[in-house]
Amino acid sequence: MKIWKRALPLGLAGIMLTAAPTGALAASPEFARTGEEWARLRDNVLEYGELEDLVNEYNTTVQTNQLDLAEFKREYGTTRDDVASKYQDMADEIYASLDYPDSSDPTYGYVVGSLLSAEVQAKNLEKQADNTLEDSEVTYLTYKSAEKTLVTVAQSNMISYEKDQLSLQQAELAKKQAELSLRSAQSKQASGLATQVDVLNAQETMQNADRTIASTQTGIETVRQKLQVMLGWRFSDTPEIRAVPKSDISRIDQMNPQADKEKALENNYTLKANKKKLQNATSANVRESLEKTIADNEQKIGSALVTNYQNVLAAKLSYDQAAAALDLANRNLTSVQVQYQHGNASQMQYDNQQYTTQSAQLDVQIADLNLFQTMETYDWAVNGLASTS
Repeated sequence: MKIWKRALPLGLAGIMLTAAPTGALAASPEFARTGEEWARLRDNVLEYGELEDLVNEYNTTVQTNQLDLAEFKREYGTTRDDVASKYQDMADEIYASLDYPDSSDPTYGYVVGSLLSAEVQAKNLEKQADNTLEDSEVTYLTYKSAEKTLVTVAQSNMISYEKDQLSLQQAELAKKQAELSLRSAQSKQASGLATQVDVLNAQETMQNADRTIASTQTGIETVRQKLQVMLGWRFSDTPEIRAVPKSDISRIDQMNPQADKEKALENNYTLKANKKKLQNATSANVRESLEKTIADNEQKIGSALVTNYQNVLAAKLSYDQAAAALDLANRNLTSVQVQYQHGNASQMQYDNQQYTTQSAQLDVQIADLNLFQTMETYDWAVNGLASTS
């Protein structure tokens, strides 16, 4: 007797949102895409706009889910009644196989225990036949939600990879400033204008900068490996990872949580799955519970849109503040440069202001990435992934 490898109502909750390395075998047949599209996906260049297609074709979790959906349809059919009938058939098969031995049989106790366990399984299958809410559409929606969530994970990883590289540049600038401070402290100590404690403090700042650089480099490598593996590359591969697109500020003008709510409700994968389960429900209690769940889903989707929009506005404010700080740093640099040319500022002051200005420029780039990510999150909420929890 073949029994489905997982109980349906609970099994879908076990969908993994992680992936293992793949052999770069695409999920779709060759004719599913043009030669140009395949060439773009198969080159050794990773671009942000390719992430969704790469997840769809090469992510092992997505591939496994696609195979499971096909197997589900083969094993259980497509409708709720098909699934219920399969459960009942499995229960009937177990009942038909029950053959209790005579009590004098030496293995009576062992056999009876096994048979009683099988009978309990058959009863559970009958209960599932009566209560199941699953069908192929519910399964598809659950797997599709997992796939789109994986796309957001890939996007987040690619953004983090670029932000970490910018943070590394900032850490290297901080080290240069620490080197300047250390040389200054040593020079002043030699002149009797600083103590050994001042030198030790400057040395500690240098050591902290070195530790920051090392930890940031480790973080960059970790994110790179995660990103590559979930998209079909091996962790040791070295694809060219292109820059994330710059923020398009005009996108914010198109965002309206109230106006976008209807589309977000229509697209939400969890809500669509729960509505399909409601159609499949036969118990009054289950229907009432699902109706409450759906109403809660709808409320939380609306709230998620508002929260995500507020996050966009907050990120825009942070970007504006970073841009203002850069403008001030540039003006200070111009002022220090003039003073330096006239002998009114030291080389150290001039170098420090250069490093400060370069760090401010990196702050703007990081703020831009944060803004871009919040806008992507808002769009995903509209397009089916608004949180319902």
